[in-house]
Amino acid sequence: MSFSENLVKLQKERGITNYRLSKEVGVHCTTVQNWRDGKRPLLEHAHAVATYFGKTVDEMMK
Repeated sequence: MSFSENLVKLQKERGITNYRLSKEVGVHCTTVQNWRDGKRPLLEHAHAVATYFGKTVDEMMK
């Protein structure tokens, strides 16, 4: 699974909206949608998202 597939899956499982995630990791809501659409995040953002979901960056990227 790619980062975007993992992100969509985790958000759906936990009921996390793009808006909520964007506020938690400090990015614009559009940025989260771009990740969901397949754009890869910057490493610092990938780390923040992974930490938020209790995962490693490696787990999120695979």
